[in-house]
Amino acid sequence: MSHSLRWVIASTIFALLLLAVEHYLGWASVLEQWAVVDPAVFTGLTLLTLISYLLRAERVYRYFGQRQGHPRRAYLRISFIHNALNNFLPMRLGEAAFPLLMRRQFRQSMLSSTAGLVWIRLMDLHVLLLLAALALGSLLPTLGYLALAGLIVGPVLVTLLRSQLMRLLPARFKAKAQELTHLLPHSSALVISTYLQTLLIWVVKLLALVLVLQAFLPIDFVAAWIAVTTADISGVLPIHGLAGSGTYEAAMLAALIPLGFAAEQALSAAINLHIYLLGVSALSVPLALLIPQGNRKV
Repeated sequence: MSHSLRWVIASTIFALLLLAVEHYLGWASVLEQWAVVDPAVFTGLTLLTLISYLLRAERVYRYFGQRQGHPRRAYLRISFIHNALNNFLPMRLGEAAFPLLMRRQFRQSMLSSTAGLVWIRLMDLHVLLLLAALALGSLLPTLGYLALAGLIVGPVLVTLLRSQLMRLLPARFKAKAQELTHLLPHSSALVISTYLQTLLIWVVKLLALVLVLQAFLPIDFVAAWIAVTTADISGVLPIHGLAGSGTYEAAMLAALIPLGFAAEQALSAAINLHIYLLGVSALSVPLALLIPQGNRKV
């Protein structure tokens, strides 16, 4: 799909969402709910979300920069800008910013930066699914715990049977995979530490989002956890509107309506949570620009 077509689709979805919300709810009634949010609580939750951003930057630094002696502050700048672009640009176009920023700052190979980012995103997805399965297990034990078992056992089996699985590949794919082995994480310790950092990042972020959702909707902790996790998982979908619009709200509705919430009530809360998330992302950009770039590594 061309970039131009992506922008057309994303803009169309965004416009349709704006019109649908105005028609069914009215933007004034959606936004007036912010008046009841305690500013002190909101400030605290914003700081908690920013802490998750700091943890993201530390994860990227430890994965890419620690062994090479790169300055940690440069990764704060790169991670904050990358995260904001990823949240605002459509169809995952923001992901392309990361290898570009790494090449500009450290002359890092686009291929190695992209490979590392893919590993990190796979860990993000696995942790999100794991946390969703844990929460689901409290509501639907059989389904939730079966999913949890599959998420735990699956990667272990793939790791143990990696050699056997490689033999099943056609010769040309096997040769290509062997050529790219240098792009794998350099040690098991790095994989484990990155995964644990990823787990901490998502627990902190989802905790903040659950508490924000509870400010807009009378919902218990477990149900809110399922809703915000489902909404975040929607980010992996190939099609969504500008700033993740449309799919984020639809995913949250898919979680909230079966839990007994009216569609209008759930949609209003989903929109306000999405606005909060985009607002914190936007705030991270000027914070990133305040961080000195330092010397670029040639």
